[in-house]
Amino acid sequence: MPSVILACGLQKAFLDPKGSKYLGERSETLKVRLKSFFNTPLCSNSIIYLIREIHEQGDDFYQAQKAHSLVGSLDIEIPEIFKPHFKLIINSSRYSSFHQTPLESELHKIKPDKVTLVGFETHTSILFTAEELRNRGYNVSIFEPLVTSEDDYLHAAGITLLRNFLGVTIED
Repeated sequence: MPSVILACGLQKAFLDPKGSKYLGERSETLKVRLKSFFNTPLCSNSIIYLIREIHEQGDDFYQAQKAHSLVGSLDIEIPEIFKPHFKLIINSSRYSSFHQTPLESELHKIKPDKVTLVGFETHTSILFTAEELRNRGYNVSIFEPLVTSEDDYLHAAGITLLRNFLGVTIED
């Protein structure tokens, strides 16, 4: 059985200095690490999906945050360096990559032995997607250097929840 990699938020909202969720040095560090990661044997033997965050104007689910990743904005564009690696781009409007997306049917077709998560927002997108994967019985892993959040506290909290409550394998 193949393994699957879900890359969350690898879009200009997080990776471009003009993006509405750009995290400065955290974004730049993750960009370099992911560029290298996508050229490893693990990735060449895995199926990689991009989970792109995208919101309609007026989506009030994220009331506590400023509007970001809006349809038609720079935020939803995918940097050219990452485009060749993805089998499919899945658009998600919530923290869970399963919410009203084809991800579940894609995984059913593949029947992966493991799903690895990388990308942005350890405390939200990574956490909620991992929780949904674990609820469906998937073996889930995360390479900690390949995920990040807007600050150290939220990142550490996400990693703690993933490891101690969801049974996700955290790799260095």
